[in-house]
Amino acid sequence: QPLPVAHLEAGLRSFNRRMPEEHNRVLTDHAADLLLAPTEEAVRHLAAEGLDDRAELTGDVMVDVCLATRDTVRAGSAPPAPLPDGLRPGEPYLLATLHRAENTEPPGRLEALAASLAALPLPVVLLAHPRLVDRAGAQGVELARGSVHVSRPLPYAQLVAAVLGARGVVTDSGGLQKEAYLLGRPCTTLRTETEWPETLADDWNVLVPDPDALGADCWADLATRPAPRQERATPYGDGTAALAAVAALRRGAL
Repeated sequence: QPLPVAHLEAGLRSFNRRMPEEHNRVLTDHAADLLLAPTEEAVRHLAAEGLDDRAELTGDVMVDVCLATRDTVRAGSAPPAPLPDGLRPGEPYLLATLHRAENTEPPGRLEALAASLAALPLPVVLLAHPRLVDRAGAQGVELARGSVHVSRPLPYAQLVAAVLGARGVVTDSGGLQKEAYLLGRPCTTLRTETEWPETLADDWNVLVPDPDALGADCWADLATRPAPRQERATPYGDGTAALAAVAALRRGAL
């Protein structure tokens, strides 16, 4: 008997077919029986592909986890994020991650981005993914220089604490873009596109594929900008997406 399939986070699209994730998203959506979409934009993408009869808007379960973890951190029930050597408690900093193939594989690309981070006027805590460490070593790129303090990746609660303690975020991660938005920190994304276009509202998130093209002063001003004054909307739901997903599963008898 065929096993029904439900896809959580259905309908996300970056429209960048060079990303393996993009192929996996599209294939999974077209193979699944129930599509649990996190946003109205995701529902529109599914409708454009003729899949709206299988789609349900549930909100994003990542919001449930992020907000619950935020509350735990604020209540002091989670360990604080460890600061790398050389960074003083209370000192403003930027939190950064960098790991995607398009930013670590092309000749000269990783060196250019590492130099852009090193030139920023605030300390940069770079959570170094194993892929980044490997590619930097293979290419002879020094990560820990200038403003950059290299740290290991963090468990989730400590990551949330690190974002809450940061002035802003610089990343090429899809998830961290959204976490920065949910936690009220401006994000600068080192990519040409995002799966989460809602974060771009009011410049909470800004796409910067090439910091060098901006010039040093403009890049520094953008990456260290304060949080926008405009209140954030709630396009990803109110933290009850898991309940909505379970209800959709039950209605679909999956």
